[in-house]
Amino acid sequence: MSGVSKTFRRREGGEHLALSAIDLAVAEGEFVSILGPSGCGKSTLLYMLGGFVAPSSGSIRVGDRPVTGPGPDRGPVFQEFALFPWKTVLGNVAYGLREQGVARVAAEARARALIAQVGLKDYETFYPKELSGGMKQRVAIARTLAYDPAILLMDEPFGALDAHTRTRLQNDLLSLWERDRKTVLFVTHSVDEAVFLSDRVVVMSRSPGRIKADVTIDLPRPRRRADLLLDARYQRHVIDLERLIDDAPDVGVRP
Repeated sequence: MSGVSKTFRRREGGEHLALSAIDLAVAEGEFVSILGPSGCGKSTLLYMLGGFVAPSSGSIRVGDRPVTGPGPDRGPVFQEFALFPWKTVLGNVAYGLREQGVARVAAEARARALIAQVGLKDYETFYPKELSGGMKQRVAIARTLAYDPAILLMDEPFGALDAHTRTRLQNDLLSLWERDRKTVLFVTHSVDEAVFLSDRVVVMSRSPGRIKADVTIDLPRPRRRADLLLDARYQRHVIDLERLIDDAPDVGVRP
């Protein structure tokens, strides 16, 4: 993202500057979390990367290609799950492949493999209403992984889950990422989650959102939460990021 800003027209008249002068580069295979106070434009930034919302100014590129709309190279995973209630787990996960013209047998075989990978083997015939929130999010992740996007765009995917389920899915996501090394941009309100998952954490200022800090998380991988809780570097990252967010009204210079 180079010089990206986004202005929305308000229903009652006037304009609202949501994001201002965003410069952000993410390397292939990197896990980057976007952290900041409510209303700072984190989700808008992600939707622009996904091609769902056009920037008001500036440019967005994936590799050498400008982003002009959604594409199969970028896979969104949202907090709301967005599953088709009339389709089974298998039908939801296979849907994108079938839309791309993959034969039913091949699509369902890949879908079954991914369903097993996210811990839902034997749930293929269940409908979303029969699943817990954590299980629905596993289905949503498997559905996105099915068409093998190079980039995962995750907008607070665990925000609506209880603490235990959230921790389990964080561990599952890290296992999948360590295996496939996809590029991940992950929006969250949780400092602990951002530090645990990420290579870098981008901290946004309050509206209009600007990049206040871009922090490298120098913790070893693979990561185990029990070990990190005893690691002084982990504790320092959490404290420093909490202070940055608490001080978010002042737009500073990236370290």
